[in-house]
Amino acid sequence: MLAEDIEMLIKETPDFIVMDYPFGYRHNLIAKYIDYSIFIDTPLDIALARRIIRDYDNTTIGNIFDDMNHYLTQGRNAYLYGLDSTKLSADFVVDGSKSVSDIVTIIIKKILHINCTK
Repeated sequence: MLAEDIEMLIKETPDFIVMDYPFGYRHNLIAKYIDYSIFIDTPLDIALARRIIRDYDNTTIGNIFDDMNHYLTQGRNAYLYGLDSTKLSADFVVDGSKSVSDIVTIIIKKILHINCTK
C-alpha cells in the first residue's frame, strides 16, 4: 500500500516526498522510489524518553507502565531489527542524540545542498 501511495504522489509531480520510514533501502518495493536516505541515529533510551514525553503528557502512570512492558517484550526488538544494515545503507547519518531542533536544521541543510547540486 505504501508503494501505491508513493505512485499517487509522484503523479502530482512534487519537488520532494519526505517519508518517515525506518527501513530505508531495505524494503524492495519502496527502495526504487528513494533518491536519498537519511538515518537519524538515535540511541534507544533517548528515542524511548522522547516518545514517553510526546505520547504521555496527560495520562496515568499505569498506561506508561503498560507501554514500557510492551517495549521490553516486543517493541525493542522491532527497533533493533535491521538497525545496523539500515544505518549502513543510508546516504547520510544524523546524530539523533542532538536536540530535535538541531536534527531538523541539519537535515534541511543537507536536503537544500542536495537540491542545489542537481
